[in-house]
Amino acid sequence: MKLEAGQVGVVTGAANGIGRAVAAALVDRGLRVAVADVDADALEQTAADLGDQVIAVPTDVAELDQVRALADRTLAAFGRVDLVVNNAGVGAGGPSWAIDPANWNRVWSVNVGGVVNGIHVFTPHLIAAGHGHIVNTASLAGLTVGMFGAPYAASKSAIIAISESLRGELGLIAPDVGVTVVCPGPVDTQMFRGLTELAAPDGAAQQSETMPPEVLAQLAPMMDAIAEMAKDIVPTGRAAEIILAAVESGKLYATTHPVMAHAARERVDTILESFGSPAG
Repeated sequence: MKLEAGQVGVVTGAANGIGRAVAAALVDRGLRVAVADVDADALEQTAADLGDQVIAVPTDVAELDQVRALADRTLAAFGRVDLVVNNAGVGAGGPSWAIDPANWNRVWSVNVGGVVNGIHVFTPHLIAAGHGHIVNTASLAGLTVGMFGAPYAASKSAIIAISESLRGELGLIAPDVGVTVVCPGPVDTQMFRGLTELAAPDGAAQQSETMPPEVLAQLAPMMDAIAEMAKDIVPTGRAAEIILAAVESGKLYATTHPVMAHAARERVDTILESFGSPAG
């Protein structure tokens, strides 16, 4: 899908991070944009910063009625929708059995439910228009599942599966409506900065006050990995460029860190090995 002036984009999770950067990049290309986020104050500031071609619609994407209201506001203001970026997301970490079920449910309702709601509400408009593109934000964590982040990784794996299915379905029913799933590595967002702060010496000192030494020892490899990833952090603006390039070229996957391909390859190789040798 070629992005051009006059088109309309909808971006969730747009108050900061990748969502804000994508919205800014769309405005630079001449698109009008509806930005959505649960943080109403930060969202209003984003819209003010981006100019009069942007409307702010406070939205909890986990609530279907609010996503419907987002669509209604967008169509009332701009009369069309061409690009939908389902980007809103939250995280939760810790040993899988120790994470409060409420946190599991919140991650699932926002990360997966928010994407499902966005697809449910906006896809019919794109099909009716006969063109458009849907972007769903997953994560490298959805391709390379690690420890102590099961809710987040599981939700991002689900988004990948949903996106692949949606692309196939639209390929049959509405070939001019594209789908891209974004699997970023470490990007300079509030969420990732929070992780790096935990991995820093000061963060480790604070954890030592609440976690037994044996648990901290088990977490050390993960913290070391986070600190290492932080050395290759990508600015949000660069991530936005990668995403929009994938939209314009019709790619299914958009990734930010080619150097991390080995991690996804190792996982795939492990799966393939379980099948054994093909029957001869």
